[in-house]
Amino acid sequence: MAEKDLFAKLRFWIGTLLCVFLTCFTVYTILLGQFTAQVQRGIFLLCAGVAVFCFKPFNPKWEDGDNNALKWLGRVIDIVVAGMMIYAVVYLLQNYFEITAEREGWPNEADLVCYTLGTISVLEGVRRTHGFMLLSVILVVVAYLFWGHFLPGMFYHQPLMFSEIIEMSFSMSGVFGVALTTVANVIAIFIVLGAVLLLTGTGDLFIDLAFMFTGRYVGGPAQSAVIASALFGSINGSGPANVMSTGSFTIPLMTRCGYSETFAGAVSATASCVGQIMPPVMGVGAFLMAEITGVPYSQIMIIAVVPALLYTISLMMNVRLQAFKQGLRPLADDELPKFHKGWVPRIIVLLATVTVLLWQIFNGAAPSMAGLQATGTLLVGSLLVKEMRPDFSKLWQMFVEGGKGLLSLTIVCAAIGIVIGGLSITGLGVRFSQAIISIGQSNLFLALLMAALCYVIVGMGLPTAASYLMVVFIAAPAITNLGLSVISTHLFIFYYAVLSAITPPVALNAYAASGIAKSSPLSIGFESVRIGLVGFMLPFMWIYNPDIMLGEGHSIIASVLGIIACLLAIYLLGAANIGYMRKSLNIPERVISALIGVMLITPAVFVNNYVWKIAGIILGAGLYVWFGRGRKNEG
Repeated sequence: MAEKDLFAKLRFWIGTLLCVFLTCFTVYTILLGQFTAQVQRGIFLLCAGVAVFCFKPFNPKWEDGDNNALKWLGRVIDIVVAGMMIYAVVYLLQNYFEITAEREGWPNEADLVCYTLGTISVLEGVRRTHGFMLLSVILVVVAYLFWGHFLPGMFYHQPLMFSEIIEMSFSMSGVFGVALTTVANVIAIFIVLGAVLLLTGTGDLFIDLAFMFTGRYVGGPAQSAVIASALFGSINGSGPANVMSTGSFTIPLMTRCGYSETFAGAVSATASCVGQIMPPVMGVGAFLMAEITGVPYSQIMIIAVVPALLYTISLMMNVRLQAFKQGLRPLADDELPKFHKGWVPRIIVLLATVTVLLWQIFNGAAPSMAGLQATGTLLVGSLLVKEMRPDFSKLWQMFVEGGKGLLSLTIVCAAIGIVIGGLSITGLGVRFSQAIISIGQSNLFLALLMAALCYVIVGMGLPTAASYLMVVFIAAPAITNLGLSVISTHLFIFYYAVLSAITPPVALNAYAASGIAKSSPLSIGFESVRIGLVGFMLPFMWIYNPDIMLGEGHSIIASVLGIIACLLAIYLLGAANIGYMRKSLNIPERVISALIGVMLITPAVFVNNYVWKIAGIILGAGLYVWFGRGRKNEG
């Protein structure tokens, strides 16, 4: 028994120390400069990979069971796989310059052993952190590399040798590619910032503020869930984690106010998508976009503001209309958190943190340095506020959780590098892009719809970053070639990558919410799609109404009119979806509301666009007045 406890403790402490090292390494390289690319990325992969094998055993049932033979078999496998990762990365770092100078494209046997062991260990890390869903997608791509030359049509590629495939996989074109680069160079410090926010109690402050401002209104509990998720999730960066953190409080409160368990779970699942698209951090998605597109991070934030606010408002409108339709009550005063002077220093620290982050970014600082300074501001501020002040154990936990938050993201981005490299080496990405361009030349809407379906289907069951990276290198060039701007295209892709988390049958956010709501994940998934239906339409709104994208050089009048039209369209489409606008709507009334909503977001064909928008606004406002005549209820 003592021997088994010793092994478990040793594994735990190795994993913990590696997490602390990752946090320290992140801070060190931002302050004193990064190492060469292969060293920077290699250290991240090595530490994250070994830590994953420490924290996540080969088979948890074997580890927790009473069968000692199976338990030790699993532990031996853990040691072997960790050894494979260590050997592969260390070998590559020791021989990197010799390989690139003399053997690139002509690997020797030792190189092939390194590439094979490294690739297998990365894939095993993916299985342990994200299960078989993501692993199966990557294995399909690997199988395509080996046997795609037997397929007909656009899927055919030239035969590839084993050495070519395995060298590409564990190289700067594969595992150590752009996805892992972004994690190691930029995203890591924001994961650390999220850990500090959580452990200083700032996440609780988000929830309290949201409920204080919205709880007294009809639909307030559900609206506060949206706001809390937007605030907390932007830093947190994970939809399922956001559901578990904010949903554990908001879902029970919504059910007590009269919402069904399924609806409450769906609100939490859908609201947790908001944080992924909300500046300033956008759940680390903005950093991936900046790295891939070359568009400055500050510009991405400005352009993303209006779409994010429109999506947030659409959810808040939907849950409010649902509350009116069901006749639900707002929270009583004694159920609401009360503002007290103890909040003031915490709010000041939070505002100072956000101010430093934005100030540095808009003054041209590197995002990683801006994130580090924001983290430092939050940490120093928390030491000055009694309610936030961490003791030594909590400071230690910040270092541990900062590194632990990087583990799964590092592994998944390394594995996605294999997919990106595979699409490039086979030419499938180019051919798929050509197919979209061909369709778009005759019908842009059809091409966009086809691309959107591709993103949602491919992204099912995948983390947002993986979902985005899985398709961006295929579809982005094609959509851009149809005449759309680079950032509009990437936001279009990213929104559907985010929304794949609520799309059945594999909806990660819905599965996370189901455990709290005690309702079927599938039911929550379908309800989430209904609540977030406008979100699925939103990317088309800015494609056909580019005036709403700030920072793209549009006139102020056009932008204001476009935003007003989109806001009214969101309300009308939400009313048609829920079936309520100041009163319960019958089918014809819902159809009329939906048609006017579509009119507001559809570009004019036969008349001036301003006239078209103004006519739609007048019709929508008239419909609102007509449905509310003689009634006091507002929705």
